[in-house]
Amino acid sequence: MPAVFYGVVMALSRRAQVALGAGIAVLLGGIAGLALWSWWSWRHRPGREPAVRFRRVGAAVVAAGLVIIAVGAVWRTTVAVEHTPACAPPGGAQAATRSGPFDLSLVAQQAATWPETGIGLLYAQASGAHVCLSHAADYYVAVHAHNPAGARAMNLGDILLTPGFNISKDQLRTLIGHEARHRAQWAVLTVLGGPLAFPAAYGVDDFFFPGSRNHFERLAGLEAGGYAHVGTGPVLGPAQFAALGFLAAVIVGALLAARHRRASRGSRTGANTPDAGTDRRMTGGLTRDE
Repeated sequence: MPAVFYGVVMALSRRAQVALGAGIAVLLGGIAGLALWSWWSWRHRPGREPAVRFRRVGAAVVAAGLVIIAVGAVWRTTVAVEHTPACAPPGGAQAATRSGPFDLSLVAQQAATWPETGIGLLYAQASGAHVCLSHAADYYVAVHAHNPAGARAMNLGDILLTPGFNISKDQLRTLIGHEARHRAQWAVLTVLGGPLAFPAAYGVDDFFFPGSRNHFERLAGLEAGGYAHVGTGPVLGPAQFAALGFLAAVIVGALLAARHRRASRGSRTGANTPDAGTDRRMTGGLTRDE
């Protein structure tokens, strides 16, 4: 399939390739992806195209990302048109239904996280989780004891994966508000950096600021999320120092590689300059002594 995708793209006109690339960049990387694509297009304008092997690898990665997004979007649409039972909070009573005017912000959040939610729904249903719809916050809840987050609840766009809630109705209502704020974070970062932006940013933040120190959890409300406040500063242990050292090594290596490439291009340019290496005493093919 990547080879077919690459062939189709290469068969398009230059203008069509740029338009298609910009659309794909937005889908995979949001605003940051579009900016990166614009830089890449300028850097590899006609006459400065990258090697074919690198273009094929890039096409394979893009094709894989588009397939995942398409599967998630189709599955999310399928679930949206089907009936999903409402979630029942402790005590058996139905959760409170949202009331009020049309919420444009909510619709925008759901649209921005549409493919990610589809992947979460697909995983939840494939693993045998019970999926229900929380009318209190208008998102899906998948109750499954073996979700990827273990014993913790985890948002995946517009769906919450959880091993279950053993809390009171009031605590559940508070927790629903906390998790709904994570959906807003998912949506904003998806627009800025693509579907993987939120999990990547959350993971990095949680690595240095675990638990209640995590900035995303603090913005969503620590008390509402059931977190005990234990501090705000980073946790710097052997793993964190090793990660920082690796990052510094990568940055230094990249700078040295860029410097080497510039020096190599300069050397090639000098070697290809007309009359390079010709004796400066030569005039019209004869020496001055002649």
